[in-house]
Amino acid sequence: MLEVDFHCHSLFSGCGLHTVIELLTEARRRGLKGLAITDHGPAIEGGKFTSVFFERLGQPVEGIRLLKGIEANPVGVNGKIDLPMDCLKFMDIVLLGLHYTVPRDLGKAGNTKLILDILEKNPFVDVITHPGFEGYELDLDVVAAACLKKGTALELNNSKLLYARQDPSELEALARACAKKGCPVVIGSDTHALQEIGEDGLIREMLKRLDFPGELILNETAERAFEFVEKRRQLKTANK
Repeated sequence: MLEVDFHCHSLFSGCGLHTVIELLTEARRRGLKGLAITDHGPAIEGGKFTSVFFERLGQPVEGIRLLKGIEANPVGVNGKIDLPMDCLKFMDIVLLGLHYTVPRDLGKAGNTKLILDILEKNPFVDVITHPGFEGYELDLDVVAAACLKKGTALELNNSKLLYARQDPSELEALARACAKKGCPVVIGSDTHALQEIGEDGLIREMLKRLDFPGELILNETAERAFEFVEKRRQLKTANK
């Protein structure tokens, strides 16, 4: 079980089933010390991005730290993303994932270039979520090297194994690329329902089998996770 989970969707994503309070309360019950609410950016249909969450909500559940974030999306193929910049200064963590907003015919080279352009134009992106998911193939060595240079982590997504939505060999290749390049990773539950909060068991089994270096896991402990958040905060402040 994770102590800090960086990837969780609420009702505001459209695909999430629960309120922010329900998610935080369950996370506390499970023993987590921090939970990031990272709803989809406005380019994803069915969601409801609201600045009120960022500007007005404090720490509503005692005993667990709410991290405010977003899972942003590329808009077009030139490195632009759908992150509302007026909310960036309130965010603790910025995730970026390739979803259906990205054309499916770019191929490995085009998808890789898109990620590199996003990292260059948006230095405050903290984590690339579910790399290689839904057929968006990437040159993992190139992306891992670029993320290492920018201080951005790559996500090992537990839910993709839990629901058999990504071939395990693809996640193993990602882990190997990160170990090879020394690129930091985070383990994410990608929660949409309560029972998924903090779950990391399948990824942990994989990493143990691969003898993956624990020092590369940025949310291995709560202390390390919060340290990563604070270190990256200066980039968000600089871009406000």
